[in-house]
Order: sequence, then C-alpha cells, then structure tokens
Amino acid sequence: MTEQLQWPAGSSDRIVMLGVNGGPVVGPDEAKPALALVVNDAVYLVDCGLDTPRQLVRAGLGFAGIRNVFITHHHLDHTSGLPGLLLHGWTARPPLPPVDIWGPPGTKQKATNLLAGFGDEIALFESGGGFGAFMAPDGHDIEVPPDRAVVPVMEDANVRVDATRVFHGPEVANAYAYRFTVKGTGKVVVFSGDTAAHDANLAAIAKGCDVLVHETQDNSAIERIAAELPFPRGEELKKHLFEAHSSVLDLPAVALAAQAKKLVFSHYTPVAQPPSTWLALAVPAAEAVGYEGEIFAPNALDVIPL
Repeated sequence: MTEQLQWPAGSSDRIVMLGVNGGPVVGPDEAKPALALVVNDAVYLVDCGLDTPRQLVRAGLGFAGIRNVFITHHHLDHTSGLPGLLLHGWTARPPLPPVDIWGPPGTKQKATNLLAGFGDEIALFESGGGFGAFMAPDGHDIEVPPDRAVVPVMEDANVRVDATRVFHGPEVANAYAYRFTVKGTGKVVVFSGDTAAHDANLAAIAKGCDVLVHETQDNSAIERIAAELPFPRGEELKKHLFEAHSSVLDLPAVALAAQAKKLVFSHYTPVAQPPSTWLALAVPAAEAVGYEGEIFAPNALDVIPL
C-alpha cells in the first residue's frame, strides 16, 4: 500500500491521474476529474474536467495521442475542460487529432454544440494562425438498456471498451462506469465514474480486474461542509453526497468483491486531503474485510503502471 507513484513517461502502459479532485468548486491546488489510460502511446481520456489541457502538458502526454474521450456523466466537473481540450489541443504542436467523444445520452448533441460560441475565435486562427482547419469532434451517445448490465462501446487495435450503468443519485439519469481490456497484455482497468457503493453493475463489470479506479468520499467531513451553506442548500448537498457517492470505508469491500488486484482512489470529495489521510481511513477497513490487494491514494499527475 502506498501514497504516491512516479513512472518514467512513455515506458509502459499506464494510468496517469491527471485530475483527482471532485466537485465544481475550484481550489488553488486541485485538478478536476480526468484520467488517462496510455496504451502503446495512445491516450484514452476518461472525463475531462477544467484543468485537463494543462495537466496533459504537465504530464508530458500532450495532445497528439488522444483519439477518444469517455465521459462518465454530465456533471460539469467532469466535462468543463472539453472546450479547452479541443481549442488548445488544435493549436498545440503536435496538434490534437480528430477526436471521438463517448458518453451518456446527450453526448452527441454536446459535441455538436460544444464550441458554438467560439466561431469567431476559430475563424481568426484558421485564417491567420498557421493552424489549419479546425476539426470538430464526433459525439456518440452510449445507450445502456435497463435489461443489459454491460454494453460494448468501441474497439481499436489497442483496447476494447465496455460500459455499464451505475447509480449516482436519482437526478442523474445516466451515469456510467467503463471497463478497458488491453489487447496486448490482457490487463483490465475499470473506472467507476461517480457512484454510490455498493453498486451491483459495477461489481459485475469489475470482476477480476487488474486495476479498479474508484471515486472516494470522506463521509466524516460532510456535516461540516454542509453546515457552511445556508438552509436548505446545505441539506440538499448533504443528501446528494450521502446517497450518490462512496465512502472510503466501503471501498476495500468493493475491491474484495470484485477481486480487483489494485484499488486506486480518485475523485476525492467533499474536500481535498493528503493521500496519507485517505490511506489512514482505508487501511483499517481493508484489514477488517480481508482485502489484500494494493491500495493507492494518488496525487494529481501520479502514475499507476499496468
């Protein structure tokens, strides 16, 4: 069990934790949700929070390897970086190639309308910036019928991607977890998205995975955060956090049920805390249920090797 990992860029298939802090409020030392699975130098981006473009540069990944973006759900902390990814990726050297954006219903329309207010800016750089024609993204709505636990999403030379529906509160009609199967090695990585533990669909799609990247929440901080808001907003926030997110104390049991070899925390809520704090909560819970896999509480830009 460890707090932090570093891995030489480009040395192997890996997960780069671009942004690990959840919620729409911007903090001075936080990066919003964005996770990069790197396979054979191709970058598969799961969620695209506000800080994603800069974090890609800081991580040494850049934009040229990105072909696909997978959105877990339409909360803005998971999507607000999309305009910046497309615009600044276009002007990068080497540039962002044409991108497919996959996600719950509404993703296709979002991709079509994403840059509707930036026509003037795009036209100016097309004519005078030396960047060539802007390539609009393609959006794809993933439909998960109620009677199907897992649906295929896409497949290329490197990975096969499947999705399942997870519960993230009654107001979120469609929230997804994704399973990536790496063809060259057979390794399986599952990204939970935002969900409440224990989710039966997540348990099924994560069965036997090599790495389970799961959102985490410190429930002991919720009352304090809610008390800082006026009534009834504090009560509304408290209800959402308790019913729609996963306590860190439950996650070792989730990983045990899934037989996950590694458990990686992400989407820290409701406040940012050092990795040592999350591990201090998780380790006794793991010992109590008998989970013996590795547990990681990464910082932004940490790397998890596959």
